[in-house]
Amino acid sequence: MKPLLIFILFALVGPAARAQDFAFVPGFSGSESPDRLGGYKKAVAQKVFETLLHARGDYRLQPPTLVLSKRMRNMAAYNPDQVEIILEEKAYDVCASFGKDSLNALAALLAHELTHYYEKHDWSRHFVRENENLETARRLENLEEGLKQEAQADCLGGFMAFSVGYNTYGIMPELLRKLYKTYELPDDLPGYPSLAERLKMVDGAMEQLKNLQIVFETANLLTLLGQYADAAGYYRHILQTYQSREIFNNAGVNAVLAALNYTEPTLIPYVLPLELDPKSRLLSVKNNDQEKAQRKSNLLKTAMEHFERALLLDENYGPAYLNKACVLVLNGDWEEAEYALRKGRKKNAAASDYDVLEGVAAALQKDSLAAVKHWERAQKQGNNWATVNLQILQKTPRPAPATAAPVKGIEEIEQFPLTDFLSSPVPDVEVKVADKVYCGFKQLSQSRLFIHYANLGKQYAVLQETLPNYTGKTLRGIALNDPQEKITAAYGNSPRQIALTDGSVWLYPGANLYFKLTSGAKVSAWGVYRKSDL
Repeated sequence: MKPLLIFILFALVGPAARAQDFAFVPGFSGSESPDRLGGYKKAVAQKVFETLLHARGDYRLQPPTLVLSKRMRNMAAYNPDQVEIILEEKAYDVCASFGKDSLNALAALLAHELTHYYEKHDWSRHFVRENENLETARRLENLEEGLKQEAQADCLGGFMAFSVGYNTYGIMPELLRKLYKTYELPDDLPGYPSLAERLKMVDGAMEQLKNLQIVFETANLLTLLGQYADAAGYYRHILQTYQSREIFNNAGVNAVLAALNYTEPTLIPYVLPLELDPKSRLLSVKNNDQEKAQRKSNLLKTAMEHFERALLLDENYGPAYLNKACVLVLNGDWEEAEYALRKGRKKNAAASDYDVLEGVAAALQKDSLAAVKHWERAQKQGNNWATVNLQILQKTPRPAPATAAPVKGIEEIEQFPLTDFLSSPVPDVEVKVADKVYCGFKQLSQSRLFIHYANLGKQYAVLQETLPNYTGKTLRGIALNDPQEKITAAYGNSPRQIALTDGSVWLYPGANLYFKLTSGAKVSAWGVYRKSDL
């Protein structure tokens, strides 16, 4: 799953610009040729443009057309009348001058203009409140509405760019300076913050929006640890600022997993392509049957709303169809579940998880032959969920955990003791998520650490995860890129596995250890954690 980090972009709008345009600079004398260009420059810009459209994931509206123009007037602009994003060749050339960062610079320009097209909500008051220490932010309320929209495009456009891998932060100050110089603009434009103030806004917004990435990744990790209520609060915090199909989908999966804690394994003994072992259900749920049923119903309703919102943004988003069908199967709504599965298959024809869920639906309706057919087909594609369900249906005992020799010591990464860190936590960045709820982040040379704590530290979770450059091994010799068979041989069968869109996560609570596996069943990362009992 991709990290979410917002970077501020920039805007130069002036009273002389055409009323229907959201432009980077006011119109001024120069080449006004409307000629539309093709060639390799257009091809490169088009590829970046389409990647950003995919990142936004909002297909309720017709995607705008990208135009590469020879004119030298506005750098870039969004024209609502023609539903066009206009990028000037001169601005493209400035981006190209950044060499290895040329695509990052280009994404910054295009994402800003795309945000004008997609964003509909009032944002300026929130920005002023969150950046009240900036002189520029304090002046926003006195600016005309067009400039407020420009500030919104600065901020959320960066969200769009980073979510698909464009890193605009390191180049933004120099890109601003180069654009001003190339277009021969003074540092102070009438009615605008000065260039110096714009550079301050880059840094201020970057710090504010980097926090959202930390909240997002902590939410995902809390879901893996089964702390669904905490994770739900984190997702709510994110959705107040930015809405995308991926965030809605993750929030929905979190709600479904929480609902499974209120589901008796005897009623639904098979596993959905969200979990792997139903034995983990109900371990800590002490409510009476009526309370469990109501909580389950409320959680599934919340999950369905999240998946529907994801599909409203992108009707071709396959994971939301699969997860929506999971909810329908849990509710016993077979006809609607079948419809969602059919639609999802059209978007993800080769996804074996659809076979797994269709098998679950068949088995729950007492059609064992159909269930076996679906699961065997998924099993041939290496789907672990299918294997577990076949074992449950056929009452085949699952293999006992591997008998590994006792290992002395505690699992650590970079010889960094989590217990010592918890006794005096000093993260690099700390973010307030809600009342008495905080999360933090710490960067190490070959790993990264996330911390969640609430109620003055009475509730906490700290997770440390390897980076791709980590060369160490676990106490039982597991390293990055090792196959899942080696994990099983060393640690036995994982009691808790969670599906990812591109693989899965295996947790070993007894060792406070987890492994992230690729779709090819290789270790892409592993981590250690500690958490409170609350």
